[in-house]
Amino acid sequence: MRIIAWNCQMAFRRKYRLLAGLNPDILVIPESESPDFLRAKGAKMPWPNQVWVGENPAKGLSIFSRAGISLRRKRNFDPTHRFIAPLRVTQPDKAFDLFAFWTQAEKSQSQGYVTHSLNAFGPYLKGLKPDSLLLGDFNSSPVFKVNGKRHVELVDRLAKRRFSSLYHRLNGHAHGAEPEATFWLHRNRAKPYHLDYVFAHDSVQTKGFTLGRPEDWLAHSDHSPLVVDL
Repeated sequence: MRIIAWNCQMAFRRKYRLLAGLNPDILVIPESESPDFLRAKGAKMPWPNQVWVGENPAKGLSIFSRAGISLRRKRNFDPTHRFIAPLRVTQPDKAFDLFAFWTQAEKSQSQGYVTHSLNAFGPYLKGLKPDSLLLGDFNSSPVFKVNGKRHVELVDRLAKRRFSSLYHRLNGHAHGAEPEATFWLHRNRAKPYHLDYVFAHDSVQTKGFTLGRPEDWLAHSDHSPLVVDL
């Protein structure tokens, strides 16, 4: 199974072909349009299944899947956790939970991006199973002066359940010391940050994990995609 997470920086209807050629089974796409918005614009996604959460129909969080993989928002979904979507993914031979992230900040710094992830930890993540996945744009890193320590808190809380970032596990890097970025402020290659993650149980074996290169993606978004093969 191939899963891709990419903050498309809006207008996914004009950019989805960039990912279609990578043959994903599931996509987590922050800043993408609602199903009604896509239909109104005449966009025909090659993935027939879509779950969307958000407030602005032009800019929310989408999860897409190919035919044969169903997506269902879990009953404990709470829109106050902006924007984190707990989903049940079902295939003919297996099913698992997927938690899609595009965390948002409130005006108060005490309610920064990572705070939303931590607030969701109790109601959403206490039921984590070894086959659960958490992925998307977390908008957090320990390099930030404000709330950087709270990212470390999130990583530590996940580690207690034996969940870790696949990129960091496979490459042996510490959070905040990544040589590769997933986000470039204002699409400026001189301002790199690592803000996007795929967290999985330590027992999960991957067949491949790659980050998009800035030279391939900065023309389309300020983020690059994460591609994981399981």
